[in-house]
Amino acid sequence: MSNDRFIIQKDGHIAWLIFNRPQQLNAMTIESWAQMDEHLDVLNQDRNIRCLIICGEGRAFLAGHDVGELRAHNEQIESGELTPSQLREWQKNLQNSTRLVRSARFPVIAAVQGYAVGAGCELVFACDLVIAAEGTQFGFPEVNIGVTITNGGTFFMPRKIGLAKARELAYTGEFISADEAYRLGLVNRVCKPGTERAEAEKLARRIASRAPIAVQLHKVMIDAAQESSLESALNFETECLVQTAMTRDNLEGARAFFEKREPKFTGE
Repeated sequence: MSNDRFIIQKDGHIAWLIFNRPQQLNAMTIESWAQMDEHLDVLNQDRNIRCLIICGEGRAFLAGHDVGELRAHNEQIESGELTPSQLREWQKNLQNSTRLVRSARFPVIAAVQGYAVGAGCELVFACDLVIAAEGTQFGFPEVNIGVTITNGGTFFMPRKIGLAKARELAYTGEFISADEAYRLGLVNRVCKPGTERAEAEKLARRIASRAPIAVQLHKVMIDAAQESSLESALNFETECLVQTAMTRDNLEGARAFFEKREPKFTGE
């Protein structure tokens, strides 16, 4: 399935959401974000999907917000046509993408090339895993044009790359390379240019071969643990273990282990 802005593909338990505005370096508009949210919502309802890969056509993953729309908004702000309340409403709607990525039942992998800056970098930080081609640039250039980071960037940055580096990126607007992002812990793997989608698919298929309920709960558990006490995390782990122990997948996994074969998980 596709339209002028996105390509949606499914292959077995793997789904792809592909940004499809290569001439604009896949820069987003308010309409694009709304369409993306719709796609994410539909994909999340597909019980067959166990992993989602997000990537972009052309020379960039996602190079922020569309400059034409930004220019129009600035003109509307200057003329008084665009009010703070309207801007606030738009922004809250844009942030739904972050909520949908984090609340998705399945892990979300970003396969990144070229540029992942501004909104593109915010999306990368929201994803569970990141595969980046050599030469990819990451950053938050917002301070260069006088606005601030949004879509959860200030939440994820300190947790993923540390407080000191998060402050540096936010304050300077400078970019970091794929190698530096790997060293900091944002990127899981760096690969040769042009192979990022293949590498992401290998990882996605490995994840999809595991017990889906356990994978889904691990996503929830790790997120919850970032904002909870050790005791709360221990209690939640207990409840999740009990839940997974009672599944058919647990029984299948145990049988497969003792029979020295690959398990066939059904998500039940």
